[in-house]
This record gives sequence, C-alpha cells and structure tokens, in this order.
Amino acid sequence: MRTREPAHAALDSCLARGRGLDALLAQTYAAPVHPSRPTAPSRPCPACGRPVDPLRAAEVVALETGLRFLCDEACRKHFGEGERPHEEPRQPRRDPTLTELVREATRTTLPGALRAPTAAQPESAEEGLRLPLIASLLAAVLGLAATSLAAAWLSAGATLLASLATLSSSASLRREVGFPAWLGAPLGASLAAAAALWARLDDPTAWLGLAGAGVASLAVVGRVWLDRRARAPVHAVTSSLAERIPRGARVPRRDDDSLALTYDEVRDEFVRSGDEVMALEGEVVTVDGVVRAGDAMVWLHPTAAAPSPRKEGDPVLAGARVESGAIRVLATRVGDERALLRMARFGVDRGRGAAASARFAGRITRWGGLFAFGAALSGLALTGMPGFAGRLAAAAAVLLAAPLLAARRSAELPLEAAAAAAAERGIVFRDALALETAGHLSVVALSARGTVTTGAPTVVAIHPIDGASADASLALAAACEATLTEHPIARALTARAREMKLSLPTVRRVLRKPGRGVTAVGPGGEPVAIGNRQLLLEQGVSVAAAEPEAELEEARGHTALFMAVDGRVRALLSLRDPVRAGARAAIQRVLDLGVEVVLLGGDHRTTLEALASRVDITHVKADLTPVERGAEVARLGDAGGLVGLVGDPARDGAALAEADVPIVLGAAGSPAGDHAVSLTTHDIRDAAAAIWIARAARDGAWRGAIATVGIGGLMVTASALGLLDPTLAALLAVAVDALTLPAGARLLRRVALRIPARG
Repeated sequence: MRTREPAHAALDSCLARGRGLDALLAQTYAAPVHPSRPTAPSRPCPACGRPVDPLRAAEVVALETGLRFLCDEACRKHFGEGERPHEEPRQPRRDPTLTELVREATRTTLPGALRAPTAAQPESAEEGLRLPLIASLLAAVLGLAATSLAAAWLSAGATLLASLATLSSSASLRREVGFPAWLGAPLGASLAAAAALWARLDDPTAWLGLAGAGVASLAVVGRVWLDRRARAPVHAVTSSLAERIPRGARVPRRDDDSLALTYDEVRDEFVRSGDEVMALEGEVVTVDGVVRAGDAMVWLHPTAAAPSPRKEGDPVLAGARVESGAIRVLATRVGDERALLRMARFGVDRGRGAAASARFAGRITRWGGLFAFGAALSGLALTGMPGFAGRLAAAAAVLLAAPLLAARRSAELPLEAAAAAAAERGIVFRDALALETAGHLSVVALSARGTVTTGAPTVVAIHPIDGASADASLALAAACEATLTEHPIARALTARAREMKLSLPTVRRVLRKPGRGVTAVGPGGEPVAIGNRQLLLEQGVSVAAAEPEAELEEARGHTALFMAVDGRVRALLSLRDPVRAGARAAIQRVLDLGVEVVLLGGDHRTTLEALASRVDITHVKADLTPVERGAEVARLGDAGGLVGLVGDPARDGAALAEADVPIVLGAAGSPAGDHAVSLTTHDIRDAAAAIWIARAARDGAWRGAIATVGIGGLMVTASALGLLDPTLAALLAVAVDALTLPAGARLLRRVALRIPARG
C-alpha cells in the first residue's frame, strides 16, 4: 500500500493543475479506470472540439460561468491563451436563494407534514338513500294493491322500513339540527302508515291511505335529498378554502435569528398564538399573522389578481401562497380560529358570536319541535276527524308538515355561504354576528385620505409669499416634516425635496399637532408652523396673504398647506392626493343599498367637497382631527341606526373605535384587523363588497327563517285541525323545503354575478 505522503503530494499536484478525478486516481494508484464506472454525457472540448466525458476529463478549468472540461494539457494551454472556438455559451452563475438553500438543507421540496390535507368529501345527495327510496316506492305500489290484507300489511311495513332507513342514513342531522327535527318527519310517515292500516282493517275499501303513506315516506326521503343538495355548494366552497391550508408548519428554533435555516416541522394543532412559522417560495402560509422577517411576493387570498409584496410588519392570512422569497410569520390566530376556517361555524346558533337569525332559527328548531309534537298529541285528542285512525292521521300530518329542518338551514346556510364567498375575495368577518350587523348598516362613514384617495399625495405647486424663495420654503417644510416618516404629507414633502436635490436646514423642537400640522424652531431660532388654517390661527398668524391661492387650490380638490416663519406666512404648498381606482363605483354600490355615505377628513371643507363631488358623496364633515373624527362617528350613531366606518387602523383608530361596524383596510391577519370586518387589501371596492355581501346574507337568512316559520305554522295548525291529510301535508312540506333550503346556493350565485372575483 502507498503511504499517505505520496498520495497527498499527488492530490496537491492534481488539484493545482485542475486535473480530473480519474487522472487523480490514475496518478495516485497507477490503476486504469474500470470500464463499468458510470459516465456522463460527453461535451466538446472548448479548444479542439473533441468529445470529453466530464467525469474523466484530463483538465478542468473553473470559471464564473461554470466548469470547462478539456481533453489534455495542450488544450488547456490554448484555452488559457483565448483559443476557444468550440466553447458553448454559458449563463453567469447566480448565488442560490434562501429558499433553495433551505430546500437543499432539508433535501425535500415539501415535508409530508406540510402538505395540504385531503378534505373530507361532502356527503352526496344520494348516499344512503337508496334503501329508503326503494322501500317508499314499494310501500306506495303495495298500497295501491291493498285490497288484499297481506298487501296492506306489507305496505305499512315498507313505510316503516323506509322511515327507519331514512333516520339511519341521516344520523348526522341529529347532532346538527336536534332530535325533534331529525325524528319528526320519519315518525310522521310511520304514524300515517299505522293510521292507514288501522283504517283498512276497519274498512276493506279504505286502502288508498296506505298508498298515501308510501307517498309521504317518499316525500320524507326527498326532503333529506333536498337538504344535502342545498348544502353541497356551500360545503364545496368552505372545503376548497380549508384545503388551501397545510396540515403543519415550519417552526424556527428559538435560538436562531431572522430567516435562519434550522427549524422543526410540527403539525398545525401544536402551533400556538405567538409562535413563529416560516413559509418559503411556492409554499402556503399556515397561520394568520404578521411578518416578522423576510420579503416575499404573496398571493393574499384565493382570487387575488396579482401577488403583493409582504415585508416586516405586514399581515398575512393562512392560505396565502408565497410566489417568491421567504417570510417568517408571527402567529396571531391558529387552529379553527384562522379566517379561512371560521366561516364553517357561522351557522351555529349558540355562543357570543352567533347571529340573531341563527339564534332565532335554533329556538324554532328546538321549541318548534316540541310544539309540533305537542300539536300532534292535541291532534289525537282534539281533531274532528272520526275514529282513532282519523286522529292518528292528524297527528301524522302535523309531524309531516312541520318544516323544522328548513327553518334551521334557511337561516344558517346564507351566513356560511356569505362568509365563504367573502373569504375568497380577501374579506374577513370576525364572526356571524359581525356579518349580520354589517348587513344592518344605515350610515357608512369614509375616511378621506387613504380610503377614498390613495393616501400618497404629491406636491403640485409652491406659492411663495412676499418674495420668499420657493426652494427655501420647500426645504424648510421638508426639514420640519422629515422626522414624521409615516405621515403621507411628510413623505410627499421629503420626496419632492429629494427630487429637487435640496439640502435641508437644521430645525429643532419639532412638535406634531395631529390633524393640524407641525411646529418647530428654525435654523435661526425663529418659530416655524406648517399646517392648515387652524394651526396658524392658534399660533397667532394671519393667513390672509395666502388666502387667494389657497382658495384656488382647494377648489381643485388639493390640500393647501400654509407655512409661517417668525409670525408671517411665507409660502403655500399645494398637494394632490389622487382618487383611488374604483372608489366611485364602490360608493355607488353602497348608495344603491339605501345606505347614507358620509366623507370625513381633516382638509378644508372646499377640498373635501371637491373630492366628494367626484365620487357622488353629498355629506361631508371637514376640518376634523383624528379625535374629532371619532366624536363625529359617535354623533352619527346617536342620530339613529348603525354606523360603519371604513378606514386604516394606523390613521383612523379613534373613529374605528366609535363605529358599530369598523371596516379596516389592509389589516386582515394582524391584531389591528381583529375588528368586525377586515380586508387583505386597501381597495375600497372590497369594503363595498363586504357591505353588499353582509346585506344579502342578512336578508336571505331572515327571509328564509320567517317564511319557513310562517308557512310552517299555518300548515301545522291546519294539520292539527284535520284540514290536511298526511299525504298533502308531506307534499306541501317538500314544496317549502324546495323553496327555502337552497338559500345558501342562491346567495353564492348572486355574489358571483354581482361581485365577480377580480382574480
């Protein structure tokens, strides 16, 4: 065996000369290459063009654009001198991204725990109903032949079998809608068969009732089928949203910082609020939360038109898909509290967040069921129908006529459908009560800046006063505003100063007056005030010298910013904040609902009125500070009706706190978005869509519940008095179910037609 020293010397020699692996083996061990060793696709030598196996190349050269494989030392020399007639074009090598490094470290594209679950398939409308359907048809056919006593008994037995099979196949209804709604109709069909058999035993010619009992049992099967058919579209939407969320998450280890590459893979039930999770390129965010680190382009909701940038401090929802980059998210909501999973509970009639319509339907289902059974017993005792068979038939008709299932479904499905349709569009309702309350709004207040406008004003004109310099005035204004980096006017002034390459003077003691402007001490110790009229008047400065220019700019819808130095107005700066795309159409949608719209802002009344005229708003409240906007929202509520406010939580916190239904822009997923309605975007069209969806859900739920209760009450009363026989009562109940059960599916179609997804 060779010693280690010669082997190392050969290794150093080969590496220094760029020799290939086989050349290294041959030099070190003096052994030929075995013919069974694997080979790679040949490449032409860049110097001479002869084919070279990359695994057996005699010479290798490493460049920034990749490796070059040459056939011998002479070709290497020619290559180094620039003779490369056979070189293939190569793209410059790029550094791996964070996502690629993580994937390489884990050696997998997506851990099994992070794959989205396969959602349980919804129960088909026909599943489990074949036996009761056959038994019902058999009961009806045998009832037509019930002149024979054997056929009469067989018909009654088939009806009983159909009822028992229906109860068995719809056992889940007992948990969803309660025992009376689950048991009532099948029990009524069985009692109808018993009454018909009793009548047949008394009178051989009274055989038609058995056929009617079979038809009643067939109607009961049809009602179960209608219920499943009505739930299917809503279930399909909620399931598709739930399927977007993976079953697990990447949880960074506690001792790592930023976007470190070490993490644990855990199932989502072990993730808690306050934990951090990672989402890489091509993956889906598993929690509602706020970005703690990283930058990424993210599809924020299922129908997003384009990915949006997300950086530190931005909110995201579970189900958002990372298009590029990687982010680390602090979880705010986990488990079933995540936005895309909450809507499945919107039809629940209990709990603090339950809607009033769902509570009403739940009481009807529970107490109405007891009333129906009580009416059935009273039918046995009080009906005017002759004989025991007649009284038993009246009791059966009462149970068959009571639309208990439809009363529950007609109230809960529109709420669930509305929440799911809204979530598809990036609109999140806190709970069913918030959804229903939003449907009762009579006044909607809009914060002007950042809601109706883009919130990104620009400086369009500078009017110096009394010979002042326009550039010096802008530089001084920008210097005073430079510390207020989050305020849109401050950003506009500093951006214009940078654009004009102005050097900013040094100012001291900058003090912000919310809704008014700023005061400071200039470079020469002189007092400086920049803001609206109220600010200058509070400082004892007359604005008369700048008033003509201010009125002209405000008539154009611009913001007039006065600047006073040493007690005199020295300049007027005009800023323009463009109207947000789609704002007029969104406001018109709200007005079409009969809702009054009010525009709130801190600008002068002339400016706000010019803005309001562009978007068809007639009511304006101007010259308001943030605190005064909150007080104005409270006064609107005192005038009667419910008030909603559309605004940004960072700028309109006081007004949002006073609103009955706060609608926050761009905050869904963050703690600031834990209001009645929160949006993933800053698009006012989504706010209008939320109000429209809420109104449609409220109307649909109450209309269905009241119609079902009203018609059902009449039918139950008529049945108890013996005015409806079991067959007719069952058929009328089917008609009521067919009318009211598809309320959720109808709402989904209305939303799709009136509020098409912009994605």
